[in-house]
Amino acid sequence: MKLIYTFFLSVLFSLSTFAQVKSTCKIERIISTTPVGDDQNNLIVKFVGPTKQPVKSNVKMSVDDETVFPEMNEKGIYVDRIDLGTYKFTFSVPYWYDMIIEKLKVNKNEILSITVYFNAKEIGVK
Repeated sequence: MKLIYTFFLSVLFSLSTFAQVKSTCKIERIISTTPVGDDQNNLIVKFVGPTKQPVKSNVKMSVDDETVFPEMNEKGIYVDRIDLGTYKFTFSVPYWYDMIIEKLKVNKNEILSITVYFNAKEIGVK
């Protein structure tokens, strides 16, 4: 009986290793050899879904208190211009885990490239 009890406990604890992985991101800073002008884009965001395919729609992106619904190309890439400063980014898609970057600084003569990897929520998870 102890052996069965130990077996069930080990199975229960091992299930936690298969817990759902939240959304993640990769941030790259590309230093420009020429000055980045006020009319040039300095923010590149690529969205990747749970199946490793590009996300082309239904993304909500918040930068501090401003929300936009970015229009991505067929590769899931959104390009824009953002002023210098420190920002909080929130990326969300219905039924997927949100990706939040609390503080991200945008520097002079730098192009910021963010790749967001979304993961789906389990059924019944809020």
